[in-house]
Amino acid sequence: FFFTFTMAGHPTRSFSLRGLLLPLLVASASSAATTLVDSSGALTKALLPAPTGDGGIVALLSSPGTPGPFSSSSATVSVDGDVISAPGASLEESSGPLARGTGSAAAASVAGAVVLTGVTLADVELGLDGTRHGRTLAEMFASALRTEKKEGVTTLIVAVQSDGAEGGSLDAEEIEEVVEEIFDGVAAAVGADDELGDRFSVRSMLVSTPEDVAKVMSEAKSAAKGSPPPKSLPTAFSDAYKRIASATDDADPTPVAEALLACNDAYSRASRLSRAKIASMKHRISRNLLVPKYGYRADALLKRTLDLFDRDTMAAAGLPRAGEQRLIIRKKLQDRTEGILKRLFDDQMALLEKNTLKRFQASLLRRMAKDADPAQFYESNAEALRMATFAFGSAASSLEVPSISLTKTKAVKEMEGKLN
Repeated sequence: FFFTFTMAGHPTRSFSLRGLLLPLLVASASSAATTLVDSSGALTKALLPAPTGDGGIVALLSSPGTPGPFSSSSATVSVDGDVISAPGASLEESSGPLARGTGSAAAASVAGAVVLTGVTLADVELGLDGTRHGRTLAEMFASALRTEKKEGVTTLIVAVQSDGAEGGSLDAEEIEEVVEEIFDGVAAAVGADDELGDRFSVRSMLVSTPEDVAKVMSEAKSAAKGSPPPKSLPTAFSDAYKRIASATDDADPTPVAEALLACNDAYSRASRLSRAKIASMKHRISRNLLVPKYGYRADALLKRTLDLFDRDTMAAAGLPRAGEQRLIIRKKLQDRTEGILKRLFDDQMALLEKNTLKRFQASLLRRMAKDADPAQFYESNAEALRMATFAFGSAASSLEVPSISLTKTKAVKEMEGKLN
């Protein structure tokens, strides 16, 4: 729409109504957000408005100083409708509560769904536990584990941004494994027995267009509906923020606390170093190929992972409380690594069985066409059976990992039954 006006001594001017209203609308939208925590980390006295929708709260966690497709990274915690935006933690040493991830953890504590933004494909390749996002998740998990479990689980969406030109693909399983490693490390450090699935449901989504952003937020809001907000949201957020900040400020500075932190770091480091080896094995298996000398490699990988952890946590072994927690964290690391190796073992046994049966059937068809005499065909069939059984057993031997009770015995018996 346009309108015109004329002033004496001046030419007639035309103006776009949209041009005049647009800045006002933008200003109105930006002013709709209410600041809960200012950039210094102090709670404001502003009243938190009631949610506008009938669903739960979504916590949108940004990466400090990194603009993303969801919103520009802010140094404050604010709420706009049913979305609480908070900056994630920073890797830089800082005494500020927001830089430690306190604001993001408090926002997540009152939300039914959490969206972690600012994650890049490079972060995923490096491993989230070695990035600022890992610190954000660790603070969020620590906060959750120190409080009573909520009804249901909180949906955690890891939004991985891509400009579309990188051509990368998203390995959702790998991301979930890393997130689980971070959770397990934190759980061990605080002495909790919870599993990731008890508290959070993790999924990852690739974001490169505004449509992707809308889809992520739509899924987050839909998931949040299953977790209605607290009766008094202002009180719940304020209490959570104070509790988390206090827990960080009151952290035990003694050698025991330092040793526990070293154990947690050692867990992440050992997991990260073994992840590259495991990823290459998974890639080979995904191409329907067996890992050469898998048994030897798996055993060496497990030993090297635990040895690295033991070396980095030697100082904690002699401290009373730290020594006990060290054993718990080590057991989690061992169980997790053994679990992954067992799944790879099972996947390869299934692959070997499939390939063996396929070759055996092809061999029978060739012999059937070649041998016209029934007696000769029977003898030839028996020979093919012996060869297939021997080949399966030989290949299965290279997959065995006796140190964690992964043997071929059961698989060989099952194969003999199928071949017969």
